[in-house]
Formats: sequence, C-alpha cells, structure tokens
Amino acid sequence: MRSRTAVYLMSVLLTASCGLASSKSLPGNPSNAQVDKANPISGDWNATFEVEGIKVPFRFKLRLEGDKVTGTAESEHTGAGTLKDGSYSDEKLAFTMVFPKHESIAVSGKLEGSKLRGEFATEGRKGTWYAELAGSAAAH
Repeated sequence: MRSRTAVYLMSVLLTASCGLASSKSLPGNPSNAQVDKANPISGDWNATFEVEGIKVPFRFKLRLEGDKVTGTAESEHTGAGTLKDGSYSDEKLAFTMVFPKHESIAVSGKLEGSKLRGEFATEGRKGTWYAELAGSAAAH
C-alpha cells in the first residue's frame, strides 16, 4: 500500500513539474500569450495580409539576433519561403520574403504592444498586414 501511494505521489509531482517547465518561455521563444520585452520579435506569428479586399493568412517564424531578423514565412498562396535582409530597430521591422514559386514580398511594419502591423508590396500591388503570436486571440 505504501509503495502504491509513493508511486502515485511521484507521478503527481512529475506531472506537475513537467507542466511548470513547459509553461516557461525559453530565451528568444516567447510563450504564446506574451511578448518577451528583450526579444519581442522571435516566435511563431499568425498574420493576415490584405490587398484589394482580399485577406490571405500567413504564418511567420521569426528570430531576432541583435537587430537582424531571420526566419520563414508561408501561406497557401505563396508556399514556403525564407526571410532575407531582415532588420528590427526602435520597434520597426523590415524584411523581404523570398519564395521559389512566387514573387518576393517586401514587408515593413511596427510592433504595437504585442501585435505587428505594417505594409507590404508585391506584384505591383501594395497592401497592409497584421500579426499576433500564435496562440493569442484573433488579430485585428
């Protein structure tokens, strides 16, 4: 009976400690609900690009090192791509998304609280975009 109780207590403690460990943010990878003030750009972002009344969902995986931004971007329309010439300074963000089967997209924006917002240009068109960390409430 004692060994059964001990095993039960150990499993409860291990489960609780795993839950605590997984709820902490790793450096450079903020949790889904909060932005790391020292590194507010790194993480997975859900974005929406709007042009001529059409909304296109995007996913970004951004990584900030110093003032350099690298990462990936993907949508059903563009397929998977990478970021180049990325920069972040004074809450201003800029990068170019490069895709194998789509024209590059020049992106600029600004961090506003926990959201990113800005403009983009591609295929002779300009539009706006907004994003939130994956797992947060819907971006608006």
